[in-house]
Amino acid sequence: MNVERWVAARQIYWQKLEDLLKRVETRGLASLTREELQSLGRLYRSAASDLSRARVMGLGHEIIGYLNNLVVKGHNQVYQSPNRRWSDFWHFLWITFPALYRNNIIYVLVSFLLFAVPMVGTWVMIVKDPSCAQLELQRGQPIVSDELWSYMEQNKMWTDAIEGESPASSSFIATNNIKVSLIAYVLGVTFGLGTIYILVTNGIMIGGTFAACQLHGMAARLVAFVAPHGVFELSAIFISGAAGLMIAKGILFPGELRRSDSIKLMAREGSVLFLGTVPLLLIAGTIEGFISPRTDLSPEYKFAVSFATFFLLLLYLFYPRETKSESK
Repeated sequence: MNVERWVAARQIYWQKLEDLLKRVETRGLASLTREELQSLGRLYRSAASDLSRARVMGLGHEIIGYLNNLVVKGHNQVYQSPNRRWSDFWHFLWITFPALYRNNIIYVLVSFLLFAVPMVGTWVMIVKDPSCAQLELQRGQPIVSDELWSYMEQNKMWTDAIEGESPASSSFIATNNIKVSLIAYVLGVTFGLGTIYILVTNGIMIGGTFAACQLHGMAARLVAFVAPHGVFELSAIFISGAAGLMIAKGILFPGELRRSDSIKLMAREGSVLFLGTVPLLLIAGTIEGFISPRTDLSPEYKFAVSFATFFLLLLYLFYPRETKSESK
């Protein structure tokens, strides 16, 4: 058999299956006609047969890997029921994400340090010398903006403007936090430099803000504001940073794997970690919109919310679970 001719002939059908699967992923099975649904099943079974034949023929890793991914995607769409998808979703939240977090906790710790060390250093520097707050962090942007200084000089918190606009604020905050986390994750492809930059600059900005509040006697008010949502929000940012560092590790240190395989492996695990942060950020945005800015709630109540979220997060991430296969 002429292998190249066989591959060229079969690629037409592989491409048809890939196009159908892309439509299903973006618009759902309902977007396919009856004939297209029948074609989907037929092309999936054909691709599964081609995958077996490709392995027997000893074709390259690239073709076998492509076919394997195509067959897996096809299987998920052809045989997976809606109930199964909900089951997989909860399995992801309850089993997959916490387990992957624990297995890669070293990356989370490094991400935390890249944020925390600049934050503490900036706080110490500005408390000792307030003029350092005007040092340029980004082009034309000081560590502490003039707008924040203006608020604090009037003994006001910029967070007060959020109160009374809770639904809109919650949506905006959650979206913005997801954006920051996504950037921290995606910039792992820059050999980790972009991820490090995001973590360090955010640490510097938060450290500078806390220092400026302390100089104006408003640190306690800022802590009370951050406490309720900070556990989920900051944890999500650290985890997203860890996902970016994992991609960088796959690029820079492939070990015994081929570099392309190392990148795929770390990107796959990193994407799972990032996706697991989305629910955390949505909850954090809700708390930040509805609880954190409320001046009618005592600091004690807000700290209680903070301790509760911290305890629940630890329980969620580290509580030992048994899958069905392990319990048998």
